[in-house]
Amino acid sequence: MAANKSNQLQETRAMIIRTAKELFMELGYRAVSTRQIADACGLTQPALYHHFKDKQALYVDVMRSVCEGTRSALDRIMQRETDVRHRLCQVTAYMLANHPEDLSRMFHDIRHELAPESQRIIYELWRSAYLTPLLTIFEAGQRDGQLRSSAQFGMDAEKSARLLMGLINQTLASASTFSAPGAADKKKNWDEQAQTLVNVLLFGLSATPPPTV
Repeated sequence: MAANKSNQLQETRAMIIRTAKELFMELGYRAVSTRQIADACGLTQPALYHHFKDKQALYVDVMRSVCEGTRSALDRIMQRETDVRHRLCQVTAYMLANHPEDLSRMFHDIRHELAPESQRIIYELWRSAYLTPLLTIFEAGQRDGQLRSSAQFGMDAEKSARLLMGLINQTLASASTFSAPGAADKKKNWDEQAQTLVNVLLFGLSATPPPTV
């Protein structure tokens, strides 16, 4: 009996997080109320507050769910790939295809709507889920000679990771200009976008080598 009740509570909590994620990403933090989330879940507000003390705590757990899912997926990619370019292409494609649709809204909400402690928690979640896997790939590439180190006129691994994240964010910001009609076409589009971003970062745009100093 106790096990059944525990399972029910976990299922209800997971449903609240899924529903809240959809509403937050569609409408933004400020526009979504706990009453709206509760109604969408078929719950009363007191029932929702049994699981989350307030809207901000729920938002943090939504971000925790997103980040934990992303980290698990990226870890699987990194375990099956060893080539730096293949790793980066697959990780980038995953981020493009699975990132919250309105990235600018999400970052705005984090900066302007949340208390400093909530911001700190979400930043640590984001760093662990998104930045650290990229950082790990660049560091491994420099160690095994696939990438130049900063001592060899390459780029610091963290700067490389942040640069690629910046390219991903810019691509997501303009994602509404892409219009793939089907799931297969959409996946192909993200795969192509990922390859373009990684190729630009690794190989640049110029067809000629840089001038010597």
